[in-house]
Amino acid sequence: MNVSKIGPIDRLKRVLGDGHCATGLEHDKLVAAQIEEIGRRTPAMVALSFFAAGLLLYQTAGEPGFARVCALIAGFSIAHASTFIWWLNRRQDGRAAPDDDRVIRSLVLLAALLGCFWGLLTIAIFPMRDAETTFAFGVVLTGGVLVTTFHLSTLTPAMVVFVTTSGLLAGAGLLQAASPEARPMFLALVGLYVVFLPWMSRQFAAAFASRLATHARNQQQARIINHLLDDYQETASEWYWESDAAGATSRISPRLCDALGTSREAIVGSQFVTVIGGKADDQDTGLARLSQAMAANRAFRGVEIVVNLDGRQRWWRLSGKPRHVDEEATGFIGTCSDITAEKRAERQINELAHTDTLTGLFNRGSFTQRLDASVRTLERYGTAFTLLFLDLDKFKLVNDTYGHPVGDKLLIEVANRIRGQVREQDCVARLGGDEFAIILHNQNDAVLAAKLASRLIASVLEPYRIDGHTLWIGVSIGIALTPMHGTQPEQILRNADLALYRAKEDGRGVFRYFEAQMDFEQRERRILEQEMHQALDESEFRLRYQPMIDTQTGRVSSVEALIRWEHPIRGEIPPDEFIHIAEQSNLIVEIGKWTLRESCRAAMSWPDEVSVSVNIAATHFMRSDIVADVKTIVGETGFDPGRLSIEITESLLIEETDDVFSKLMALKEFGCAVVMDDFGTGYSSLSYLMKFPFDRLKIDRSFVRDLSDNEGAREILRAIAALGDNLGINITVEGVETTDQLDFVTAIACDQVQGFYFSRPLHGEQVNSFILRRLAGASIVAPPPAGEAERVAAG
Repeated sequence: MNVSKIGPIDRLKRVLGDGHCATGLEHDKLVAAQIEEIGRRTPAMVALSFFAAGLLLYQTAGEPGFARVCALIAGFSIAHASTFIWWLNRRQDGRAAPDDDRVIRSLVLLAALLGCFWGLLTIAIFPMRDAETTFAFGVVLTGGVLVTTFHLSTLTPAMVVFVTTSGLLAGAGLLQAASPEARPMFLALVGLYVVFLPWMSRQFAAAFASRLATHARNQQQARIINHLLDDYQETASEWYWESDAAGATSRISPRLCDALGTSREAIVGSQFVTVIGGKADDQDTGLARLSQAMAANRAFRGVEIVVNLDGRQRWWRLSGKPRHVDEEATGFIGTCSDITAEKRAERQINELAHTDTLTGLFNRGSFTQRLDASVRTLERYGTAFTLLFLDLDKFKLVNDTYGHPVGDKLLIEVANRIRGQVREQDCVARLGGDEFAIILHNQNDAVLAAKLASRLIASVLEPYRIDGHTLWIGVSIGIALTPMHGTQPEQILRNADLALYRAKEDGRGVFRYFEAQMDFEQRERRILEQEMHQALDESEFRLRYQPMIDTQTGRVSSVEALIRWEHPIRGEIPPDEFIHIAEQSNLIVEIGKWTLRESCRAAMSWPDEVSVSVNIAATHFMRSDIVADVKTIVGETGFDPGRLSIEITESLLIEETDDVFSKLMALKEFGCAVVMDDFGTGYSSLSYLMKFPFDRLKIDRSFVRDLSDNEGAREILRAIAALGDNLGINITVEGVETTDQLDFVTAIACDQVQGFYFSRPLHGEQVNSFILRRLAGASIVAPPPAGEAERVAAG
């Protein structure tokens, strides 16, 4: 490269070296900033320099070298005046210098002139030999040099030229004026001055460049942040906003402006709280929180405000935190977002949590909350209420017959009918399955409750038309009135449930109030349930056996096992007083297994042609694996399964599930006979006889009791007997107590009879003797000897 073509800026780059390049700042911008800094310091430097010149004139007045000092100060003044004029012109023309090379050359020339001035002053004044003048000169000289050095410190070339020029000339003056002994010291000082000040200037220039680069980076980052904020405001779900120290809006997202329905110009400068508050209710608690936080210069997060935009209600969530510069608050920066969709989702979730998804009524959890609230109101204000429990009758039959989709639609229709019978302020809930509850607020009138219950029963009883099917169901209702029937939630619930239980016991499709006697009966049931557990452990259950007679031979063909409970205090308890309690718990399974096991053990001692018949409750059948139970017990006792008859009632067949029929078929395949007990008293359907090949039908005693004066009963018995004959199903008639009854059932070809005419239930040890007596040739038409049955039954 041709050295003559290297400009001042290039030389400056060489002087600065790579250190300034490391700052990441462009050299042209750095040079411009250094020149600008020198210009900024010029007025102060000029003023101080003229002050120093004035001091020198004052100190040297009347001295022999005063003329030389005046000449030097005149040149010095011209140079500084030129510098000041340059600074004024630069201010008027703007801060951007058009030709930095020319400016640098001028500054370097100025530095040389100033260096000559201060150096020549040393030559001119030190020979004056006046100690006081010399000291004053030294102080002024030092101050002037330091001021000029500071003035030029940001521009290293000018600084080097100034120090070198002033140092060499000052050194010459000191060597001329000093004694031989002081010259080494002065030379050392001049050398230190010439070396140290340029080094210090270089460090200062580097620090200035680094500070300038940091400032440039901060500005660049601010521009990037602003650009990112602009992008964020356009794309993000949240809206950006800023306010100044006075709370006025200084920056706002365009999308937030659109949401507010106004322009940015109309918002900027307005109080941010006022801008938001203009769309919100004055009583909005969120708006109050926002105002308080900003007034206290306190960060806030998740402040929710309801705003009205063009008649539409929206929810906004605002967050913000104070900005600080040098620990001084300068305003807020924050975000705002529209959470309307979130709020609506929360509302839906809340509704799902408190509403039955199928019917739209309150669910059990919500009902419990409202019942608790009603009790609190009762305790505090004495405001009574009424609780109704509803349970649908025959719904399970419909659900299992037509399927769950039809059952669900039926529940929806029932819910609508119930809701249509109550007041809007009353609580209607679906507790689960086919159970409903109603809370009648501010009302405990028994007559009004009865009228409502009657309307509900009549409404639910009306036929339903669903998916082409016409369906009928009913409802049973239990009623508890507060405070007469309870003052605590658990007590009120229990009493309404007891009333519902009584309604079901009384034939369903009716309503019942709670009565104190129900509570007593419930306690009795609980006591019996506990005592039944003890009865199983302590073997208090006993079996009685009632023979069944073959109408052709007059002999015992089978024996039915009947359970009794020999209570240590109450005495013998018949099954109709405890079996239904056992069915409400899992005790029925244990009692059923015990009955099967004891029956098989007892029958092992009977003749092989005599079978044993055991009743299996529907609840036992459904809650346990009855097939496995029978196989296990037969295996334990070694009993022949071909001699075991399993009696079931028609209530089990109402389920009409494949599982029921598969279990019954498995019992037949194992060798057991399957008998339908109490045929004709329940939900008798010929379809049952088509679906499963029963071995025997047992006609209930109620038909036999009315034979003498009820032609309809006789015709029913004839029809059942004919049906059994045609289908190949044997017929047993229960409850035969007279010769006329025996003659009739024998005449219509019923093959087996059972009743007090032959024997009351016997103890186990009496069965074999009874079988032997019948085997000895007693005629089917001849009753046992007078008093024999009673004597045998008595023991």
